[in-house]
Amino acid sequence: MRTLTNKIIVNSPFKSTWANRDIRALQDEGFEPSSIMAFADGLILGVLRTVWLMLRYRNALWIHQSAGPSSFIPCLFGKVFGHKNIIIAVGTDSACFPEIDYGNFRKLTMRIPTVVSMKFADLICPVHASMEGYEYTYWDVEHKRQGFKAFIPSLTTPVYPIENGFDSKKWSAVKPYSDRKFDAIAVFIVGAANRSVLKGADLVLAVSKRNPDLRFKIIGGVADGAEVPENCTVVSNCSQFELADHYNDAKLFLQPSITEGFPNTLGEAMACGCFPIGSRVSSIPEIIGAQGFVLNRRDDYELEGLIIDALQRIASDAVNMQEISGSIFSRYSIERRTQRLLQAIELVA
Repeated sequence: MRTLTNKIIVNSPFKSTWANRDIRALQDEGFEPSSIMAFADGLILGVLRTVWLMLRYRNALWIHQSAGPSSFIPCLFGKVFGHKNIIIAVGTDSACFPEIDYGNFRKLTMRIPTVVSMKFADLICPVHASMEGYEYTYWDVEHKRQGFKAFIPSLTTPVYPIENGFDSKKWSAVKPYSDRKFDAIAVFIVGAANRSVLKGADLVLAVSKRNPDLRFKIIGGVADGAEVPENCTVVSNCSQFELADHYNDAKLFLQPSITEGFPNTLGEAMACGCFPIGSRVSSIPEIIGAQGFVLNRRDDYELEGLIIDALQRIASDAVNMQEISGSIFSRYSIERRTQRLLQAIELVA
């Protein structure tokens, strides 16, 4: 089954590696996808560009990489212009954490376009089922229930999860643990203090300061003005090819985030054999499964204990890195994501 036409508009509010992968997959299936960032040049040009595309491709399918201002007009006027809308809910559009000024539902200017987009869309495809709604216990926050249905209780739009997928040709466990120079690695891009808390960078730095004999690596950056101990190496952003090498140079991967949709870096690191330690939020416990440790509370001492325990398990050969890697591809392959995306298109066709 096909949509009314083969034309698909992949609409992103930001540059997205996953959007590009979806476009390539859609091209391979005979569709005609186009990638846009309608509001990249400002509000007025964004509105004009969006309306022009809706007029030019009246029967096209719109796939929005996140709900919010960029998806507002196409979703609101879908019935008028005759096109269908699928929202890929990615994380910030399903959360509300005023404690760190994060999440679309924390302020009216983001809440309204997100609510309207989700109510008028034909299908919502969160990157993990938990984003529809789950009980939050990791940190003491105002909103104990997270997920878009927690903030839009009257929502009736159908939901069809599409998890991220990983390519075994790009990610693999190459080095044995004995050849890996770093004890733990984390990946996050932070500038402001709230982003540091969001990703748990402050926890990682606290643990590294108390354990000078352990070697840590951070890919991306730390908060402005943060004190980085000598045993913690910070590497600026790098290509995916280089990132695979960094993963293969570390024994553990740390994901102590306050919230996530479906963290790509966690799946990538596990695919490269890193023993995972991540917070009990959203998709993270399911991704880790039986292959690593889950941090129950946002506490650097609890994280420290899990790190030490994990390194001891690795030292005693109690960890099989190929099982960690294989668990990702058996559950979250790139082929499975493509199949789920095609099924979602059929549901709205």
